[in-house]
Amino acid sequence: MKVVKGEMATRTSFQRSAKGNVSIAECHPEGKYIVLENTHRSKDEILDDWKLKRNVDGKLDLEYQFPPRTTIKAGKTIRIWARNQGGINNPPDNIIFDAADSWGSGSNVQTSLLNKEGEERATHVQRTSQQSTATI
Repeated sequence: MKVVKGEMATRTSFQRSAKGNVSIAECHPEGKYIVLENTHRSKDEILDDWKLKRNVDGKLDLEYQFPPRTTIKAGKTIRIWARNQGGINNPPDNIIFDAADSWGSGSNVQTSLLNKEGEERATHVQRTSQQSTATI
């Protein structure tokens, strides 16, 4: 009798891009929050009517629109929490996205930041793959 033992190896890759000073710095792997960062040292960025969009495995589409007068200070971050995920609404540093309990998680997750003209200003792509290995 042969005994086969197996293991699962998970590999996650991230790809980020930004056109301008605001980037998507982090997306929690379980969908709790998304962090935006202003990389400019001295210029604040106004996010009036900008949108954060998230697509999970081609199925789940979420969209958050920043309220008027939302500003991300130079060199600072904003964390946008999904509802009931431990965040405290304390603008501008922490904002609660009341429309969803999670930003979603999956094996192919794309997050985009769009300005008020609908132009994509930043992206964050997360891809997770699993491979099984067997030994005899």
